Amino acid sequence: MPLLEEIASWDNKSATALQSTYERHGDEEDFLATILDHIADVELQRAATWLLKRHLELGNSLSPGGSRGILRALSDQEHWVSKLHVLQCLPYLDIPEDESIGLEQFLDSCLESDNKFLRAWAYNGFNELALRFPRYREEVDRMLTRAGDSEAASVRARIRNILKSR
Repeated sequence: MPLLEEIASWDNKSATALQSTYERHGDEEDFLATILDHIADVELQRAATWLLKRHLELGNSLSPGGSRGILRALSDQEHWVSKLHVLQCLPYLDIPEDESIGLEQFLDSCLESDNKFLRAWAYNGFNELALRFPRYREEVDRMLTRAGDSEAASVRARIRNILKSR
């Protein structure tokens, strides 16, 4: 079955099924192009962003144009799961200066979420901005300090990991 058909037929639940899809298609020449073409598609973005995240976690990289395409699709992410996957991809992406404001807006919106996973990974995203663009450093340091005092325990744990990794 072609990659796009597998993505479209995914049950929106099984990570095992997505892993199998990745194993079958991850080495195909058009794998990344297919994924990037569908990360903004509301019906397919959860699977597409999971496959992208898996691909990057396994040491594969993206072209600067691929990174830019993902950053431009941030506002198209509608489900919290696809937002989380994209947040988890940020350490692997090139972030051009001219995309930093859009990323900052996306991170701000994730910080306002009731979902603790999104908030935790949004802090991680702000840390990525601070590591790449020094102008964010002081603001992000203050943000992490405040959050370390006020956030839920699970979010504070992620913040501790961020601070340890610096």
